[in-house]
Amino acid sequence: MIRAFPHFGIHVTDLERSTRFYVEGLGFEAQEGGRTDAPGPLLELPGATVCTQFVRHPEGLRMELWSIEGGAAASADPRPANLPGRPHLCFIVDDLDAVAARVVEYGGQRLDQSRCDLGYGILMFCADPDGTRIELVQMTSQWQGYAQD
Repeated sequence: MIRAFPHFGIHVTDLERSTRFYVEGLGFEAQEGGRTDAPGPLLELPGATVCTQFVRHPEGLRMELWSIEGGAAASADPRPANLPGRPHLCFIVDDLDAVAARVVEYGGQRLDQSRCDLGYGILMFCADPDGTRIELVQMTSQWQGYAQD
């Protein structure tokens, strides 16, 4: 059985830009980072040099941002949310519009057409600089799906 969930990873095209987006833009803390060829086979890229930067949110969420040194740039368009296997990040925010403005300020996109009110909160998707979907939720009432300690 699974013993722990220490982090999840996001492949990014520009490690420095993505680190700035999550740290300065969204309030994560930079942690350890590095450069190695060891995970090349794990990523199905034997011989590739992989650069990593871990970031941690003060509430405990930890992400590994990783890129391939000298790798080709991928499309940074926000990929459709309805594709099977398409992940998204979900953040509870105090002020959806203020956080969405920071997303844009630090190189991401607002996806205003996704904005909706589901009764318990106002939700909207944004995208980070590489198109990873970010769901912002501004709570307006109690929601059973959000575990608060």
